[in-house]
Amino acid sequence: MDLSGLWRLGHAADGAAAVKPCAMHGMRLPPSVHVVLGSSRIVGAGVGVAALATLGVVFALPLPPWQPPALCVMVVGWALAAFRVAALRRGAFAVTELRLAPDLLLVAHMGDGRLVAGHVRSATYVGEWLTSIVWRPDGARWSRTVLIVPDMLPAEDFRRLRVMLRYARSAEAEGPPMSQA
Repeated sequence: MDLSGLWRLGHAADGAAAVKPCAMHGMRLPPSVHVVLGSSRIVGAGVGVAALATLGVVFALPLPPWQPPALCVMVVGWALAAFRVAALRRGAFAVTELRLAPDLLLVAHMGDGRLVAGHVRSATYVGEWLTSIVWRPDGARWSRTVLIVPDMLPAEDFRRLRVMLRYARSAEAEGPPMSQA
C-alpha cells in the first residue's frame, strides 16, 4: 500500500475503516504513534467501585439463601480478572503496547508476547480524560476495546494518541480540510 499521498478513510459495509486515496497528493501522513501502556490506579479504583456496587445490589435483592454467596464468588472472580487485565496490564489478554498508523491500522502487543493487527472502528471514543479504542483484529469475528486513561502513559504520549485518533477520524468527512494553516 502506497502511503506517500494523503489518504481519506471510508467505511466498508461491516463498519471497518477502508483507506481511499485523496486528491491532495503532495501531503504526507503523520508518523505512527507507539505507546506503552502501564498499570493504572484509576482503572483499579473503577473496577473496585463497580464490584462493590454489584455486591451491594446482590445483597439487596430478595434471593434464595444459596444465590448471594454464589453471585459474590462470580463478582469477585470477575473483579480480580478485570483488575489484572485492565488495571495491571498483565495476562494473555492484556494490551501492553499499541502502534497506531494514520490509516487507523492498529498493532497491539499482548501480554503473552503476541502481536495482533487490526483496524480501529468508528465506535472509538476520544475524550480528555478517557479514551476507549474499539478495534477488530484482522480475521476476527468480534471487536475488542482498549481502555486508556491518563495515568497509564506519559502525558505527551496520551496527547499524541488522542490527536492521531481524532486526526484519522476527521479524515472520514468528505472533502479536503478547510485550512492547512
